[in-house]
Amino acid sequence: EFYFLCNKKLVDVNRKVNVHLENQNIDDILTKVFEGTNVDYVLIDRQIVLAPDKYLSKVKSKLQPITITGTVTDENGETLPGVSIVLKGTVIGTVTNLDGEYVIDIDDPSATLVFSYIGHKTQEIVVGNNTLIDMVLEADLIGLEEVVVTGDATMRNSHLTDSVTRANTAHLEELPNVSVIQAMQGTVAGLNIGAVDQAGENPTISIRGQNSFPVTTENTAAKNAVATAAANSPLIVVDGAIYRGSLVDLNTADIESVDILKDASSAAIYGSQASNGVMLITTKKGTLLSKPIINYVGSYTVQVPSNKLEPMNSAELTEFFPDIYWTESRLAPDYLQPDNSFSISDKLKTLAITEGFANGQDTDWWGSLTGNGYINAHNLSVRGKNENLGYFVSGGMTDVKGFVINDTYKKYNYRINVDAKINDWMNVGIESFLTTSDYSGVSPDVNTAFLMQPWAPIYDDSGEIILTPEGLSLNPFLTIEQDDSDRRLNMFANIHADIKLPVKGLAYRINFSQNYMTENQDRFDPWDANYTGTGYKNSYINYDWSLDNIITYKNTFSDVHHVNATLLYGVEERDYSFTEAGAENFVNDQLGYYKLEAGDPTLRTTNTGKEQESSLYSMARVFYNYANKYLITGTVRRDGFSGFGTEDKVGVFPSIALGWVVSEEGFISNSLDWLNYVKIRASYGQTGKRGIGRYDTRAIVDTHPSIIFGDGGSATQGQWISSMANNQLGWETTTGLNLGVDFAILNSKLHGNVEYYNNNTENILYAIQLPTMTGFETINTNIGEVANHGIEFTLNGQIINSGDLKWAASVNFSRNRNEIVSILGVDNDEDGTEDDLVADRLFIGEPQEVIYDYEIIGMWQLSDEIPSGFFPGTYKFADINEDGAYSGGDKKILGYRDPSYRVGIANTITYKQFRLYI
Repeated sequence: EFYFLCNKKLVDVNRKVNVHLENQNIDDILTKVFEGTNVDYVLIDRQIVLAPDKYLSKVKSKLQPITITGTVTDENGETLPGVSIVLKGTVIGTVTNLDGEYVIDIDDPSATLVFSYIGHKTQEIVVGNNTLIDMVLEADLIGLEEVVVTGDATMRNSHLTDSVTRANTAHLEELPNVSVIQAMQGTVAGLNIGAVDQAGENPTISIRGQNSFPVTTENTAAKNAVATAAANSPLIVVDGAIYRGSLVDLNTADIESVDILKDASSAAIYGSQASNGVMLITTKKGTLLSKPIINYVGSYTVQVPSNKLEPMNSAELTEFFPDIYWTESRLAPDYLQPDNSFSISDKLKTLAITEGFANGQDTDWWGSLTGNGYINAHNLSVRGKNENLGYFVSGGMTDVKGFVINDTYKKYNYRINVDAKINDWMNVGIESFLTTSDYSGVSPDVNTAFLMQPWAPIYDDSGEIILTPEGLSLNPFLTIEQDDSDRRLNMFANIHADIKLPVKGLAYRINFSQNYMTENQDRFDPWDANYTGTGYKNSYINYDWSLDNIITYKNTFSDVHHVNATLLYGVEERDYSFTEAGAENFVNDQLGYYKLEAGDPTLRTTNTGKEQESSLYSMARVFYNYANKYLITGTVRRDGFSGFGTEDKVGVFPSIALGWVVSEEGFISNSLDWLNYVKIRASYGQTGKRGIGRYDTRAIVDTHPSIIFGDGGSATQGQWISSMANNQLGWETTTGLNLGVDFAILNSKLHGNVEYYNNNTENILYAIQLPTMTGFETINTNIGEVANHGIEFTLNGQIINSGDLKWAASVNFSRNRNEIVSILGVDNDEDGTEDDLVADRLFIGEPQEVIYDYEIIGMWQLSDEIPSGFFPGTYKFADINEDGAYSGGDKKILGYRDPSYRVGIANTITYKQFRLYI
């Protein structure tokens, strides 16, 4: 009799009976095989084991795990920590420790181990009879095998036809920044991230310039009517779902990768919301590990201004004060000799300041209102994965103190990411986080320190804060004393299921995301409203949800034809509601904003509202790859948005991209040894923007309670139309061309890319001013045209790679040129050219954000014929229109707020286990 024993299954060859032994130990298996039977031989993995008396040790050794150990190093012999080692075809795996060592147990000697590490080529090896396997990983500096997120799927760098850049997130946890975006400053060409000057603030973000007209302070009506129309920020997508919350709410320690979609082809899958580019953020999940990994990261950062402008102290101001009143402190006619009768005390505003001057008072307003800040951050996470379940769970705390007193921010964040394998054809998962943040406290305007003279005291003799030490401005220390509460909540969850369909390569994914955000802002200022007190309680609720249905098809034919197709149909809905209540002139202010009823009944205010918008969208995308040499991507997206008028509610945004891996051609690979890789890319397509308010296409009716008809009549609710409707309001569209070259040279020691882009935005959404005779201030409409073109260059390299010392560096350069091509399309002055919109500082042929002001050509001297309104020592302006007077016609464009170019440089220097990042 023969028995076949393999994979925990007992097979009786003679009787053709299979017995599953999945949940039984080895002794139970051996008992079933040999007891009560006339066994002559046992086949173990097709090897015959003779003699029943010898079976025990042989069978046990065959079924027990084999322990494999080893060390992973790079080409220079340096050990590599964090290398992933996975049993091919399974989720069983481990990672190397700090010394590059690993241990893994396997059951089958014929198994294959897969070694993978960022910046190195993935390598495989069959175990065989080896129990010690040392692996040397070959560098892959050009990152051809790196997988980037493209929105609807993932794709290898070598297959990209679009302009997609993965940001370097290796140093995110080490950099002292509250936001993941701040930590990316200067790392990606074309990605522009501004600075922040308040704790917990989000920086401004733009990709490849400004496509929409900016809203200036002069155009207040436009700012109120279409606040989002001027936003040039990119669309943010977190774990595959559009995210509209605060980026500061995302925990930097939870971020796995950040990918930037910059051209029309890559961003086209998001259609109507992608004209400013797309930023894809992917959070950490359970990796291929055999046991849980617990990780703690803690940091304390001191924030110190590198340069600051401080006001004068008492001695400095005493010396300078006569220069302020130079006509009185010096003798005419040349004002060069001092007038000894001049007294500073006569010019001081209050008695307290006069006494302070006489007593040598020297109040350090600047030092009292400012000080070094800090960022105190702590994060703890657990991640792991087995055959059927992967997880990443984290919690963190961030405490920030700004440079200005009482500028504080604190947040607590929690995350749970889970992926589960239900069976062979279905996987489910969830990515979720909860963040609570506290912005409470009012910080004074730091400019106040320059308004307060050092002779002015902060406190009176009894220790009470002086209300107006300077005579007019409120004491900034009273600002700090205001009772202020600003607490916010952000809950986000993205739930998805992946189903393998019966057709090879065909799969379905359903993706449902929700984002619930609240803000509760309460404040009471007892010194406002002429010291009678004002208070308010404001509550805001945002709830967004989306549902995506995605069908993908991936297959390879004849080993050279690779197809990747995606179909998407989805819906999004956004709800916003608010309640605002305020009061002033409090009889009793002991309860502050907790009892607004204590305010004057005639001065109480309430403002409530609820808004809703919805979108429907569909998308088709096909990627074709022939022999990893010729690449093509085609995308069509169709969007419908409830905020637009019925005549233009739907927009269609197509794109196409081509790629040619030139280095795969024989005439390159056989003749140019120094050129390791070259790929040429080109894309052309359209994206859109729906940046208008939910009801900006409709007329809005306002009410007023004090309309009285006739003498002695009672007040009646009057109603009137406060804004005009525009049912033709439609999509803002950006058409873009992108040309790019990816390269690697000198055995891939240097690699990078060069890109040129040209984007043209039409039908810009804007609120234009109307004549007063119409009864309206503005109307929302589609006007104008803006062009952006520029170049980007990125170069990465390994400068030193010798022994214990390594030095890797990267540099990126970007240059953007912005031009207003058209605004209103009118020529009212009939000079043959389109008119500028001077009130909004928009000029044809010029970029946005210009510096438009008088040109200073010197200072007025005593000997000059000084016009009215000026005196010696004041600026002299150029008379541009030569009319002998100074007016708005004498202003000119002096410069531009956007820089001429941007350069980012990063260096990573490693010596043994120490690393310096600059």
